[in-house]
Amino acid sequence: MAGREMYNTYTIGELAKILGITPETIRYYERKGIIAPIHNEKTNYRYYTTWDLHMIIRARCYLGFGLTIDETSKILQKRTLEEIDDVLDNQEKIIEQNIIYNMNLLKKMRTNRALINNFEEKNFTLRTSPGIFRIDTQKCYTLNLSEQEKEELKQFTQYVPFIFSTALFPKEHIETENKDFYFGVGIEEQFASLFDIKETEYVHYYPPRTCLYMSFSSRFSQILTYEVLEPAFEYMKKNNLELDGDIFTQIVSMWKPEEEYFNWHNIWIPIKWRNLFLA
Repeated sequence: MAGREMYNTYTIGELAKILGITPETIRYYERKGIIAPIHNEKTNYRYYTTWDLHMIIRARCYLGFGLTIDETSKILQKRTLEEIDDVLDNQEKIIEQNIIYNMNLLKKMRTNRALINNFEEKNFTLRTSPGIFRIDTQKCYTLNLSEQEKEELKQFTQYVPFIFSTALFPKEHIETENKDFYFGVGIEEQFASLFDIKETEYVHYYPPRTCLYMSFSSRFSQILTYEVLEPAFEYMKKNNLELDGDIFTQIVSMWKPEEEYFNWHNIWIPIKWRNLFLA
């Protein structure tokens, strides 16, 4: 390149030491067209100038913004500031989306920790349940899904780590002493907007309700039925409360010491006060 003889030159080792990177990284930038060192054909050595130093620094800034190496190479070949700004404007939107996602991820982590730290088995309180979107995975312990249900479930499971496992005890089952229940996957309404989740034929929405809240643990060796909620039903009877909707659980955590699986459930039991003045 014309005029290069006016610049001092440096070996790849010297440049790598100044930048705190490896010589192979510098060669990688060269292969990607980010820098173009002076090639001495007689010695077959490459020499670098301070221009190469600062081009690498600029490239690493763009990489730090989240651009790929190929995107970085292209932006360094743009001829106008407007072209560069167009690329950065798009990347800014991506960074904003990532911040929103990570802020929600932090909120979800704190929510999960709060549920764990507040776990008190069979301790009853009145609380407002979160709104949740929920999809069934099975009836009792049997997977029996149509192809469409499998596709919906497959999509739902892409929302990890915002989803949770959940059991559902339909009100009509409890009233008729039907021990069948449904297991599935849920996501709280506050996180559902991240993924634009809506109700469908298979995804059902349960709005916030006044609930009797309790916790209990279940295990692989014991079949789960609504009968585990008998202490709650006794509490409701003593306090003039009655069931007012389907009961759902949020699994707070799972573990498997040795050969058995365990679950920790938080239970949301929709309730209303009995009208004691009815004949």
